[in-house]
This record gives sequence, structure tokens and C-alpha cells, in this order.
Amino acid sequence: MIKKFNDYDSIQVFEGVPQLEPGGYELKIIGAKVEQFNNCEIMKVAFDIVNNEQYAGFYKQRFESAKAQNPDAKWSGVFDVFIPKDDGSELDGYTKQAFKRFITSVEHSNDGYTWNWNESSLKGKTFGGVFGREEFKTKEGNFKFAVKCRFPRSVDSIRSGDFAIPEDKLHKEHKQAQQLTGMPQQFIPQTNNNPLAEYEEILGDDDMPF
Repeated sequence: MIKKFNDYDSIQVFEGVPQLEPGGYELKIIGAKVEQFNNCEIMKVAFDIVNNEQYAGFYKQRFESAKAQNPDAKWSGVFDVFIPKDDGSELDGYTKQAFKRFITSVEHSNDGYTWNWNESSLKGKTFGGVFGREEFKTKEGNFKFAVKCRFPRSVDSIRSGDFAIPEDKLHKEHKQAQQLTGMPQQFIPQTNNNPLAEYEEILGDDDMPF
């Protein structure tokens, strides 16, 4: 007979979180903060899924499950909003468009809310997110896909189905391989050309501040 050890009854066991499917979801902002990187500033917007029978609280469940295994685990539901440098460059023009697109999606999703240039005012607000698959490389060198929030939309757009699920975004190594092989365009998975992709390469899961 096995002797019962201390704390057995109080130990929490998490059986994992179901895989999130690409699609449109209503999101609630948990918090927002500005992070400084070598060549840009990014507003990190932490969120969770709401008003969804299957996936409501998805990122809270994921966080609690990860926290049980690793005390240093961080919140993984984060949308990156690049802050314009206002330097007049073409790239900065795209950054400004993307920034306003996010802010507009929040304003249109929250009656009476107007952006006041204070990121703390975003807490508790809702917006819509279009999620798609994004390829990443593991520490072991394997390639896998994760489902991430790719584009912001208004909540009404999500509820009405007025959005398109983006095609897979490939890891930069696979993008380079396609260019070298000269594979015919019809056989190359499309990746939604993104002028900000150059900035996005500086980010990794370890950069999440929440």
C-alpha cells in the first residue's frame, strides 16, 4: 500500500487546453503596455476570448495550465501594435495605417469610447480579432504552426461574419526557400504580403510581457 504524501489533495492538475481554430473571435483587453525594442516601439495588447461557447477564457486556461508547469509562464494572448516613428518613410506610412486600424476597431466596438493616447484606457475594452495560422521554429529546429490574432476588426464585423480567414503565414526560412527554388506561384502558399513583416521578425514568444 502506498503512503499518501503531503499536499496531494491541494495539487492542481491541468489536462491541457483545446487547440484554437482559425476564425473570428470577440476579444476583451486585459491590459496594454508599450515596450521598447532596438529599432521600434510596440504596444503589447493582452486579450482573452469572450462570448464564445467553446473558446471563452481560452488564454486564461492556457496561462493557468502553463503556470502549473512553469512559474515564469507568460500570458500568450497578445496582439502587437507597432507605434509609428513619424519619420515620413513609406514603412512608417504602413505602420500608421495599421495603428489606426487597431484603434478604430476598438472605438467601433465600444460605444462612447474615443482613443486618448493613453494605452491604459484600453483595459476592459473589446475588439474583434481575425485569427490565422502562423509558422514558427522550435528550439529543436522543427517547424510547427500556431493560431494567432493576425488582424483587428470591429466586434460587429466578427458577429456578422464580415471577415476572411488569412492564409498561412510561413516562417522566414520557408519564404526564402520558395524564392530560391523558383516554385510556380500557383503552388506557393500565400502569406498575405505584410510591409511590417520586417519588424515582426524581431519578436518571439519570450518577448511577451504579460
